[in-house]
Amino acid sequence: MHWGQTATTAVRGLDAAFSKSRISLTIADMQQPDAPLIGVNDAFCSMTGYSAEQSLGRNCRFLQPSGGAGPVRARMREFLKDDQSNQDKFVVPNVAFDGTEFLNLVYMSKLRSSGAVSFVLGSQFNLSTSSSSAIELYDTALRKDLTNIGKLAGEYGLVVLGTFDSLASSHAIIANARLNERGHRDG
Repeated sequence: MHWGQTATTAVRGLDAAFSKSRISLTIADMQQPDAPLIGVNDAFCSMTGYSAEQSLGRNCRFLQPSGGAGPVRARMREFLKDDQSNQDKFVVPNVAFDGTEFLNLVYMSKLRSSGAVSFVLGSQFNLSTSSSSAIELYDTALRKDLTNIGKLAGEYGLVVLGTFDSLASSHAIIANARLNERGHRDG
């Protein structure tokens, strides 16, 4: 796991779960202007092609294409502002370091400290090259990682919000995104 200079002891306490994970994980600091990434794991660096040094301290928008991510950005902003929403998944167009465009299934969960949203845990999954079995493995790995992160977070006074089993299957989200993508191309 790679941490930025501003990562707190509480967040660094999640290191064991992040380092063991095979899926892409990030932590953004909601207490800093523009919510920069303060933690990224090796799976994130491998998926995006960006090193930890190139990623830490930046808002995750740096992965979006030059024209932006479209309407999904507004949905993501609304999620972050809505105190009642604890977790959600979004399909976001992204660009890897080498210029390769891909669709990214982004899972976000808010982490609270002393009642306030302090951090956002993110997980990313490249939909562009994924098979049905890979999606199922991602869902299973995400649930397992979130359970481990939730346990560790509690030890450091952080609360991971939401129930992981209540998340919609990634299959439904991906199918809907692909249908919408086809509709835009055909229409």
